Amino acid sequence: MLKSVLDWFKKEEAQDPEHTHGSATQRCVAALLVEVSLADDQVTEEEQNALPNLLTEHTGLTSQECIELIETAKNEVDHAVSLHQFTQHINQVFELDQKLDLLCKLWSVALSDNHIDPHEDQMIRKISDLLHLRHSEFMMCKHKVLNTQSS
Repeated sequence: MLKSVLDWFKKEEAQDPEHTHGSATQRCVAALLVEVSLADDQVTEEEQNALPNLLTEHTGLTSQECIELIETAKNEVDHAVSLHQFTQHINQVFELDQKLDLLCKLWSVALSDNHIDPHEDQMIRKISDLLHLRHSEFMMCKHKVLNTQSS
């Protein structure tokens, strides 16, 4: 399994060494969004619709490119050993404000069906920890998205 993940990054480098950061980063972001959507073992229609929109906002890709990226991410998530392989890359390339923006996107996926499942909360907490974010930042992002959803 670990070999498939390493091959994934190597394949990205071989295809376009100049744009490795962008594409690998986009895949990691997509994988984390997919992980949150799968955390409660049921992907609702709202979550399914929210994923491409949130990914488009975060990456600047077209909707079709995001749909393809999500399908790739789903396959990678199925073969992933842990979240660490995705968060490690993000830790190398993201600044704090980008990590916080990503965390808000993760909360948006969880809230897209107007309900935060305890498994989704736990998954986002785990990702937040792996991104080396403080608990106060975790809560700030959660409340920011909750307040946005309710208005």
